[in-house]
Amino acid sequence: MRFSIYAVLVATVLSAALSVSAAAQKFQEPSREELQMTSDPKAPGAAAVYLELKEETNNRSHFVSRYARIKVLAEQGKEYATVEVPYIPGYTAVPIIEARTIHADGTVIPLAGKPEELLVVKTSSSHLKVSVFNLPSVEVGSVLEYRWTVPMTGGKTTGVYDPSIEGYLDSALASSTPEWEVQQPIFVHKASYYFQPNSDLDTNVLGTQVTRYVNGERASYLLYSQRLPAGFQVQHSPAGDFTLEIRDVPAIPREQHTPPEDAARYRVRFYYTPYVSAQVFWDNERKRWSKQLDEFAGVNDTIRGAAAQITAGADTPAAKAQKIYDAVQGLENADFARVKDESERKALHVKAEVKSAAEVWNEKSGSGNDLAALYLALAHADGLDARGVQVANRSRRIFDNNYLTLSQLDGLVIVLRLDGKDIYLDPGEKLCPFGQLAWQHSLAGGLDQGNPGPAVTPPNSTKDAITAHAAELTIDAQGNASGAVKVLMNGPEALHWRQAGLRQDADEVSKEIKESLTQTLPKGFNVEITGIQGMSTSQGYLSVMAKVNGSLGTVTGKRIVVPAFLFSTDAHTEFVSDEKRERPVDMHFAEQVIDDAIYHLPAGYTVEGAPQAVQLAWPEHAALVVKTQPGPGTLDIKHIFVRAFVLLDAKEYGALRDYYQKVAANDQQQVVLTSGVAASQ
Repeated sequence: MRFSIYAVLVATVLSAALSVSAAAQKFQEPSREELQMTSDPKAPGAAAVYLELKEETNNRSHFVSRYARIKVLAEQGKEYATVEVPYIPGYTAVPIIEARTIHADGTVIPLAGKPEELLVVKTSSSHLKVSVFNLPSVEVGSVLEYRWTVPMTGGKTTGVYDPSIEGYLDSALASSTPEWEVQQPIFVHKASYYFQPNSDLDTNVLGTQVTRYVNGERASYLLYSQRLPAGFQVQHSPAGDFTLEIRDVPAIPREQHTPPEDAARYRVRFYYTPYVSAQVFWDNERKRWSKQLDEFAGVNDTIRGAAAQITAGADTPAAKAQKIYDAVQGLENADFARVKDESERKALHVKAEVKSAAEVWNEKSGSGNDLAALYLALAHADGLDARGVQVANRSRRIFDNNYLTLSQLDGLVIVLRLDGKDIYLDPGEKLCPFGQLAWQHSLAGGLDQGNPGPAVTPPNSTKDAITAHAAELTIDAQGNASGAVKVLMNGPEALHWRQAGLRQDADEVSKEIKESLTQTLPKGFNVEITGIQGMSTSQGYLSVMAKVNGSLGTVTGKRIVVPAFLFSTDAHTEFVSDEKRERPVDMHFAEQVIDDAIYHLPAGYTVEGAPQAVQLAWPEHAALVVKTQPGPGTLDIKHIFVRAFVLLDAKEYGALRDYYQKVAANDQQQVVLTSGVAASQ
């Protein structure tokens, strides 16, 4: 019996080696039309396009491969000569690499060298380590052709009756579950994808049943979610493999103010799950997650004692809730602190991993989610009605109810029931005010301990997201201006800078605030930050004081023409030029921007022309109010813009663009100052 098992395993290993070798088929000769291409009518202005793309994950033959042909149409397209490979030295097998560059005249320059010599490990844009190689002698007009194949190594078997064959079984179990990124940064003319999910053990070569587990539960179902253009879908054959053939896939849209790319791009994701129904899955996952949260946030003597100490003297539930929030916010938040190494943890008697809210309290430190769970425990200990909501971070992804994995949900917020109303809290976001959510946790989907089915957190209120600019400037007869500016912020903008202050030194934050303020002022203005207050507290406004000076007006004869709106001249132009929209609009949060500029006029000058009072509304979405108040030698102009919407479907873009065009036109108004001599003429 042992001999026959070895024979089957040897045959399996040989079969895998032959399959990997077979994957390295001959390259395709480019057509005359492909060589002579200088542009692509299907992708106007593109720097490069995929002529063909193939990806294969073959668990039966134990390899993952990618084949591509790319036409370089402009200088920027030469960046596609750098190719990433899923190779981690010391962890994955050395890949097989074949590549060549074909110039427009047909000259072929093959890639030479061993993979170990060609591959370079670097840090990607996502701050992860990746291995790359570069194709040789790339020119505008070149066709790039490459194929890499990575052999799979090592699954993990348990309970093997004969330890001497465990290594062979691990090899036979080696497998991978792919995600097909169907939409790429550049246009794709033709693409094909293949997934054979069954390894040798899955196909019962050894008469063995493979069991997979997800979060401790037996995962018997292989499912997939697909977001694809109309007319295309994944095909599942009777043999158990999956294929997708697709053509003319547009490049990922590059538009302003969009949801995370992960939420909209065409893709297919495979995954194993214990449940075949989304409703059953999320119902069970909510119960399982809720039980785990209750266990972590369990109330014991430590928590009871801490709650009693914290809320001493508070005589209302609201006062107790606020005191607990302040106490939790005062602890060290590991999400905003340098991670301690093992020696530091030992010296401070700090555990590498905490397993309960009581341990978080004792350590006076924890991750954001740990601290949120601690708040839940302390609230329960003091008799408050509170529950947890696990949400997707909206800065990274949008919750997909059809993608059956809890890994989408990575943030814990708390719902507090006070006086018959739900109040959402974000204790795990350092310096987030009581009763508010960080913007990435608002309008976020997830699971609510107290309610079945998917949950969505509420949007923010515009009163909790105010940015106010106040300026007092003196204008001289040459059109130059100087004076002081003060900026007040609460809500998301204030939280952004306050959290930046936790990660960076004060000088760097001051520099970035200066750059941000400079961008709101007319070009050429100089800004000197003179003070910043309210950085280390979540209460009240963050205030920034600055001295400013620069050329503000244009002198024409006896007149000076000055921008009417000091801070808003170019503030609402983002949707004006683009006629169409492919993706939804995501403005992150609703807000109010209040600008108040007081101009002191040059001696002998009066106001000849100034903006009229304006009330421009987009019902239930936005409103603009302009007020002008002249005085002796002064002009006070107020510009108040309220944007109540956060997310808009692309279908509403026409109305959005129309409104922003009106606002942008209004914001181009000017102030005309005239000297007394000109006025008498």
